[in-house]
Formats: sequence, structure tokens, C-alpha cells
Amino acid sequence: MNPRKLLSCCLLMTCCVTTVQANDWSLCRYQPESLEYPFPRDDQTRFFADSAFIDRDGISRLEGNVALYDQGRMLRADRITYEESRSFLETEGNVRFQTDTGLFFESPGGFLHLDTETGRFEHARYRFDPRHARGEAKALEPRGHNTLYLQEATYTTCDPGRDHWLLSARHVQLNQDSGQGTARGVLLRFQGVPLFYTPWITFPIDDRRKSGLLPPSFGTSDNTGADLLIPFYLNLAPHRDATLGLRLMDSRGAMLMSEFRYLNPSNRGRIQLDYLPNDTSYGEDRTLVAWDHHWRISPRLHFHTTGSDVSDDRYFRDLGDSLDDTSITHLERRADLVYAGQGWTLLGRVQDFQIVDETLSSTSRPYKRLPQLLYQGRWPWQAGGFDYRLRAEWVAFERDDSVTARRTDLMPEISRPMHGAAWFVTPSLKYRVTHYDLDDQPADVDSNLTRALPIASLDAGLFLERPLESGNIQTLEPRLYYLYTPRRDQDDIPLFDTAQFDFSFDQLFRDHRFSGPDRVADADQLTTGLTTRIIDGRSGEERLRVSLGQIHYFDDRRVTLREEGRAETADSSSMVAEMAARLGDRWRTRAGAQWDPRREQMERSSALLQYRVDGRRVINLSHRYREDLLEQADLSFAWPLSRHWDVVGRWAYSLEDNRDLEVLAGLEYKSCCWAFRLVSRRYLNDGARDEYNDGIYFQLILKGLGSLGTGLGDLLSEGVLGYETDY
Repeated sequence: MNPRKLLSCCLLMTCCVTTVQANDWSLCRYQPESLEYPFPRDDQTRFFADSAFIDRDGISRLEGNVALYDQGRMLRADRITYEESRSFLETEGNVRFQTDTGLFFESPGGFLHLDTETGRFEHARYRFDPRHARGEAKALEPRGHNTLYLQEATYTTCDPGRDHWLLSARHVQLNQDSGQGTARGVLLRFQGVPLFYTPWITFPIDDRRKSGLLPPSFGTSDNTGADLLIPFYLNLAPHRDATLGLRLMDSRGAMLMSEFRYLNPSNRGRIQLDYLPNDTSYGEDRTLVAWDHHWRISPRLHFHTTGSDVSDDRYFRDLGDSLDDTSITHLERRADLVYAGQGWTLLGRVQDFQIVDETLSSTSRPYKRLPQLLYQGRWPWQAGGFDYRLRAEWVAFERDDSVTARRTDLMPEISRPMHGAAWFVTPSLKYRVTHYDLDDQPADVDSNLTRALPIASLDAGLFLERPLESGNIQTLEPRLYYLYTPRRDQDDIPLFDTAQFDFSFDQLFRDHRFSGPDRVADADQLTTGLTTRIIDGRSGEERLRVSLGQIHYFDDRRVTLREEGRAETADSSSMVAEMAARLGDRWRTRAGAQWDPRREQMERSSALLQYRVDGRRVINLSHRYREDLLEQADLSFAWPLSRHWDVVGRWAYSLEDNRDLEVLAGLEYKSCCWAFRLVSRRYLNDGARDEYNDGIYFQLILKGLGSLGTGLGDLLSEGVLGYETDY
């Protein structure tokens, strides 16, 4: 008798349930059965039976509580008969097969030809407890090595006796060698109502990908009307795949969507192409092309290109699905070639943009870089403890109806970091030389400009700490930062890629106020900053951090971005404060403020208060303010109304404009094996025209099988900070 052959055949019979997607089964009533006997952990095969007989014809009979154990697998039956001459085995009465991984199969009885691995078991039932999967079959037939046939089979992840959804098929064939299954007469029922039928379908039974239809998604909105997406997945090769989709929009027509992905040893990327012929609302064809490609040419040489292009400036407002889509003003197309040396990198780049917001003024549109060469190197801990750096750039700027230029920028740096256990001091010196070769300049302005100046700084700080009576640790971290940069006349230099940084606590300790080299701010100033932290004495976790800082000016600042070049004469900057705290295990808050003490006016502020118990219980309240520009409030929450019902919502409101930015309300029902989401959403589509897009989206999730409707997991988790979806 070959018990391992028998157990291997039984394992094949239940292979179809091992690839079910994991989900949360806490709402299910069924609990997995405990094993009656411990599984041996060695390689030995063990037999147990009340009685055993072997006759002269070589027929073995095991009767009464027969049990076979082998390598974490168990087979039990009332009787097992084995005919050695035919390699034939028959099991009778309460046949049960079980593994230590939670796989279970039972049948009244059946037979197996061990040499050909063929047989039949009647009225079989199976379970896979880790995935809460179960099913039945009128007959289960092994048909050779790694092939299994099921007749009138069912599959579900619902509790026994509660088949809220049930997948059934007249015939099913599973092949472990190919990793595929074939089914005929497939019917999906939900609450007894047929949802889907196909006379024939193939599907994967392991982790190997397979071509086929994906679950459709559907919803409705003002921009598209009823919106149905039918995707089809193509498994082209182990390292290549594609997704084709047909998007049917009631008010616009049929859109063809496609995405191609590839993953090779030296390169990877994706290409997306969407095409809507003759948009019935817009009156023209509409397209989107997007790509992203990474190529590792050698260990040190890499190439990356990314970009997108749309047919018209209203594409995202009409066909997008988020508030972020409506705020897109331009699309970037870029190609980078990067060589990484020992402590240095060399970048070659070409970059241009497509403008999708026609209201953007010509002076606000970004310049193209055709091309850009950028060298950056750092050599730390050289002789005498000095650090050396070098940044060198050459770039050609292009823009229609504007001044263009070739710019060369060189900036070497030397610094000498010094530090101890509770202090640090870092003096630094830079020298920046920038040359411009300008075209289309006004007649009275020189076309060749050069600016050169030093930048000197001294950064110093202390790290002090003391124990608190609570067992926590408080730190006190004072910091001084002196910066000197002489003034150079820069009014004739156009602005190509330079803007002013937002004022923040980190900005207090930078040696430049502007993001690009077209302006180098003059400075004779001292920053004073102070940070204190409360650190949990046991876990080392930061419970509270408060920072406060201000710049004190010893001279007027004459280099600005304003055309009139009016100097800034205040003797100190606004005060900047930041705070982050964990108030117990459930409350978190962070805030930042910029206060002008001369006008006694708040210039900028942001605050967030979060109450979070877990991924299902979270409330966020935030506020943002920028003087004369915006004031917004945002309330979002997710909360369970009961074990089965969750409510999700968000309200983003502009106090400056007295109008909604986004309103979202969702309701979710969860049961053991299925869930349902219904979301209503309204967001500002065009601020200038005060246009809104209203939509209703719903999703039915059949746990362990898939979902129907619009995928709402990302929408809800992005809209509600800290909210976690199960699927």
C-alpha cells in the first residue's frame, strides 16, 4: 500500500481553494474545527485502525477509525481496502482528508487507481479555513497527474447554511501543471438572484496570471452620465501584460482604454493610451497618452523618461474623477540620463510641457529645458575634516514669445562640520558664478550677463535633555544660524525657473530664499530657533515636538522677485511656529503658524486634529489659511454605526469664497462574505465657472471572489486621512 500516493491524490482534490484572496472574516459565525489528533512533524508515515487484515490474494483491509498520517496530512475513513495487484484503493464511510494548513475534504466514499492517479468520490465537500472557502461537488474525479474534474460544483466564502452568494458550474476541470481551470455552465447568484452567467470560462488556480475579463465598474456623474467600464486583462508573457478597457459613458460615447506594462532585467515601464472618438458632448475626438520608462543601461548609467499628453485642455475636467485632476495646469514630458560616479552624479535632461489651463498667463507658463546638464558631487571628511561640494549646471531655456537663454551656473562649497555629544558647529562657504547668454532681450539690455558672489554661513546648536517625573525625557535644542550674502544687482536677469520658497521653520535655516539660481538673495541675518521634544522613556517615541524661530536682519533685503525691486526693510521676519503631538493613543495633532508681530496679523496657518481608534474609527478636522489667498476647512470621518454598518464622509469648504470644494458621503455594509458601498460625491470641477461634478458610485464586494462596481477603496482612504479599507 502506498499511503503517500493516496494522500497526494487527496491533496489535488482540494487544490482549487488555496488561491482565494485574504479578507477579514471576523463577522463570520463559523469557526474552524480543531484537529482531533496532533499532526506528526517528521517524515514517517503512520497507520491507525481498530483492525487490519491481509488475505492470500494480497488484499489489505483496514477497519474501524482508520487514520493515515504523513507530513502534516491526515486521511480518515471507516474502512480502507487496498488491492496490491491492481494498485486499487477504496475508501468507505466518513472519508475525511485534512492538512495542518486548514485544508479539508470529505466524502461518503470513493476509489482511486494509484498507478494512474484516477478515481471518483461521490458527493464531496471541501473547505479551506484560512480563506473561509467551501464548496460541494456531485462528483470529484482525479484524472491523472495534477488534473481534477468536478461535476456540479459550487464555491462560496459564506457561512454554512448562509449562501448569500454562490458560484456554481456544471463541469470544472483543474490543471495544476498549467495553473488554470476551465468551467462550463457557470452561474453567479447573489441573495438568490442571478448576477452573471457564462457558458464557458477559464481562470487561474494559483499565482500565475491569466488573460480574461476583470470585474466591471460602473457609476454615474454629471460629466459622463451613466459610466460603465469593462476591462480585459492580457497576460502576454511572464514579464509583460496589458489591460484593455471599454468605457461606456451615456453622455459622451464609448472610450477605448489601454495600458501596457513590462518588466525586464534591465528596464521596466508602462504605456497608457485612451481614445474617445467623437465625444458627443464635446464634439471632437479625445485622447490621452502617458508613459513611464526606466532603463538600467549599466550599474552606474540609468535612463528614465516619463510624460503625458492630452488632446484638449478640458480633458481632465470632463473625464477625470478627482479634485486633483481639475487643478492640473500643465503636463510634463521629461527624459533623464543619469550617471552615478563615486560621490558624484551627472544628469542630462530634456523637458517640455503641455499647457492644459489656457487661463495660465504666458509669463506663468514653465520654461522648457532643451537640454539641461547638471553635475553634483560631494567629498566628505577630507584632510583636516573638511567637506567639499560642487554643483555645476548648463541649461538652455525655451518658451514661445519670451526671452530665452543658455545659463551656466557653478557653485563650489567648503564646510567644516564639528560636533560633540551635545553640540554641533558647521561653518560653510560657497561661491556662486552664474552666466546668461540671452536671446530676444529688450534693445537696451545686455544679452550677456554674469553674476558672482560668495555665500557664507555658520550653523550651531545644542542638544540638552532632562528626565521628567513621568519617566519621559524632555529635550531642549537651541539653534543659531548666521548667513551673509552680499548684494548684487540682478534686476536685468529674467526669471526662468526661480520662485520664492514658502516660509516655514526649515526655511529659517536655508542659505537661499529662492528655488533657482536666477536670484540669489542678499543677506546679513541671524536666525534664532528653539525646539523642545517630549520623548517616551520606554518606547523612545516622540510624544510632543514644539519649534519656534525667527530671523533677525542686520540690513535691508534689496533682491526680490518683484519687478519694482522695492527693498524689504523690516529688522526681523515673521515668527514661525510648528507643533506636533500625540495626546494619548488616540489623539494626534499638528499645527503651523506664521505670525507678523509688526502688524499683529496671522499670515499663514494650518492645523490638523485627528482622533483615531483604528482603521475604521477616525475623525479629522483641519484648517488652512493664507492671507489674502485662501481659507479652507476640512472635516472627514469614518465611523462604524454597528458591527455591519460604517459611515464615511468628507466636507471641504472654502471660507474665502464661501463655497464647497468637495462633499462626500458614503455608507458601507459588511457581512461575513460580502460588502456593499454607496458613495455620493460632489466636487468643484471649474473654479472660474463655478462648475461642480456630482456623482453616485457603488460597489459590491464578494469576499474571496472579486467586486462589481466602482473601486472605491482608494477614493475613501485618500479622502479620509487614516481610514483603512479591508479590500
